[in-house]
Amino acid sequence: MSKKKALKILGGLIVVEVLAIALLVWLFDPFYQYHEPFFGLQKVMYDRDNQVPGSLRNFAYDRVVLGSSMVENFDTDYLDSQDGLVTIKAIKSAGRTADLLYYLDVVHEYQEVQEIYWGLDIAGLTADPVTVMYEDDIPKYLHTDTILDDIEYLFNKQVIFEKIPLHIASSFMNLNVGGQAYQWHQDKTFGAQQAMDAYVKPQENLPPQDITQYKIDIGKNVQMIADEINAHPEIEYKLFFTPYSMLWWDCGYTNGLGEAYYYAIEEAMRSLVECENAELYFFQTKRDIVCDLDNYMDMFHYKPWVNQYMLEAMEKGEHRVTRENYQQALAELQELYKYIVEEGIYLYYER
Repeated sequence: MSKKKALKILGGLIVVEVLAIALLVWLFDPFYQYHEPFFGLQKVMYDRDNQVPGSLRNFAYDRVVLGSSMVENFDTDYLDSQDGLVTIKAIKSAGRTADLLYYLDVVHEYQEVQEIYWGLDIAGLTADPVTVMYEDDIPKYLHTDTILDDIEYLFNKQVIFEKIPLHIASSFMNLNVGGQAYQWHQDKTFGAQQAMDAYVKPQENLPPQDITQYKIDIGKNVQMIADEINAHPEIEYKLFFTPYSMLWWDCGYTNGLGEAYYYAIEEAMRSLVECENAELYFFQTKRDIVCDLDNYMDMFHYKPWVNQYMLEAMEKGEHRVTRENYQQALAELQELYKYIVEEGIYLYYER
């Protein structure tokens, strides 16, 4: 065999191997860049940063659960069993308001949905009103619907040797499928000591900070949410404040930011209760949740029973705030805040 012919054969084998690798990734597609699962595999959702963008583009669904890690432990099978709709989660860790709106833009481009359950985080309302979606570990190709920039996906050793086998195994073992998409609570420890380990209470309190910039950012974030809701009157929005523990509120007080947190809730309530196609729910004053640190693993994250409680309450219309009663809800929040910083926190910390 001539050297030239041998090189042609070798080149042909290399091309076939390269195409076979790309085809393998395209067929199993663990990040859902191109399609829903083939071969009877389930939708395995365990990697929010890598899987949310593609799943929003390529799955069929009627309802979105939107928010940060505070809503990941929702069992969306419960919602689907109530009305037969199909739910998808759109999660951004520590998601800013602008990040979540970015995901909703994707939803509106590719699907017509009936409902959006939107977890409102105080941290998200006070964050800069700009999108921060692409980071070192979140490549930009995930957010496009073209194959032309997918080289690092189609020929990624981790995708081939880790993600695809994990996807197949998880599908057969019923892990992170259906309503358990992205759930993370299984290997976490919850309890007062665990939560307190995440918060070192300062010995001295700082004076109240100037919150002028916070107010500007909060106003922009709230307006963006209202604009989204008003632009889609065909969609029913269920907005709910995720209940941070009293550690968060004491931390805000000791760092001079309690007023900013209260202002965020006040502005959101004042504006969003006016949206005709939105319902607003408030769980922050549920003392048996917020003031019992056994429900938490840190200042923010609560046990999954709290997620389920909120879903069931919203289905019943409980803890809803309206233009008629939101001032009362704010007064109850002020009362709770006063109790936390003057009394409640000292059930766990020395004075």
